[in-house]
Amino acid sequence: MQVVAPSAEIAAQYLMIWPGRDVYAAPERFPLLTSPALFGNDRPLEIDIGCATGELVCALAAAQPERNYLGIDITLKPIYRAVEVATERGLTNLKFLQSDMLLAYGRIPTASLAAAYLHFPAPLLRTRQRKQRLVGPVLLEHIQRVLTPMGTLSFMTDQPDLYAEFLRLLPGYPGLRMRGVEEQEAIRRDLIASHYQRRWEARGRPIVRAEVERIPSSV
Repeated sequence: MQVVAPSAEIAAQYLMIWPGRDVYAAPERFPLLTSPALFGNDRPLEIDIGCATGELVCALAAAQPERNYLGIDITLKPIYRAVEVATERGLTNLKFLQSDMLLAYGRIPTASLAAAYLHFPAPLLRTRQRKQRLVGPVLLEHIQRVLTPMGTLSFMTDQPDLYAEFLRLLPGYPGLRMRGVEEQEAIRRDLIASHYQRRWEARGRPIVRAEVERIPSSV
């Protein structure tokens, strides 16, 4: 990917880089991932886990200026491209974080996220890759903790085995429930399609999706 690092001024507005070793050793040195800490206001916060070049999260931020958005990815170059897009569009309700999500979870307070998106994560289905996989017990444990009542996790993949693993794990987290078919269909019609979604749909590859919400009484 041919990208250029943003200027210091643009980076100060849009980009945070958290070295994994430093976050692991002293997480308290890094800001909480909340609207007050990142944006100086109390708007609902939504995060895009594994945001890559930021197509989805930029579109969401443009469509819903009354909400704040944070795109998180472990790889820096795609985020540089995402920052370019956010700058071109003049989005003020969006920031990006380069970090290992498994470390970043610890800086999200309980019941503070309105929504999280995990669309087309790398499957990493080999046994030796399991610790790096975003779909797993750590994801659901933290999502159950950090979502506000009725907050949602949107999960989408073209990998049937990964979807099956998600469904297998979900019953172990009683604070979360899968939304019904009619609810999911209504959301599916309204959601902005990402580059990956359009690509796989054009190739005829089946895409599966789960919309999960935080049960209010369990918070």
